[in-house]
Amino acid sequence: MMDKFGTIGALLVAICLGWYASSLSDDLDTAQEANGKLVKALESRDETIGALKGAADADRRATQEQLKIEQQKRAKADAENRTLRDALEHSGCNNQRLPDDALRILRRETSTPASP
Repeated sequence: MMDKFGTIGALLVAICLGWYASSLSDDLDTAQEANGKLVKALESRDETIGALKGAADADRRATQEQLKIEQQKRAKADAENRTLRDALEHSGCNNQRLPDDALRILRRETSTPASP
């Protein structure tokens, strides 16, 4: 009789262990599925971060280029102002008409007129 109970007990333990192993297997499958979704989300996030870095780099390059252009314009304007000051200082005029060179600079004309 003990052998019957021992066999039935062993059979019940085996059934419980099988059920527990099946439960663990289902939990593992669920965890692997969640891990796969997480990996995809992280890859998408990494792609987004890469795109944002690329956009930031492009903005930085554009800003640097714009700054370079502004510096060149400022240098040109400073040179024109120096030329104008020199023309005025050396003209000897106080309340007289500005020299033609000074007027051309103020009008931002780059070429000299054909007739004086």
